[in-house]
Amino acid sequence: MASNLRLPISVLRGRLLPSLKGNFGQALVPVRTKVCYETGALLEKPVHVRFGLIKVACTVTPFLTMGGILSREFAAWLEEHELFVPDEDDDD
Repeated sequence: MASNLRLPISVLRGRLLPSLKGNFGQALVPVRTKVCYETGALLEKPVHVRFGLIKVACTVTPFLTMGGILSREFAAWLEEHELFVPDEDDDD
């Protein structure tokens, strides 16, 4: 079993899963749920990221807000200095 870990995917595909073709001609690759050392001992569980979605929200929200504020202020500055003034007939 441990000797199969070093074989290329093409060889493993032939042993573990027959060459199944999807709709676009892509071969399905087997997914291994357990990873072993050469001795056959299982590796420890991977590190689980806690509060992943909350971390993403806490990172994205301030930068998205600051980007919106900066763009609004820059548009006001352009309009104030008459570098970009939207015409009234552009609203049609």
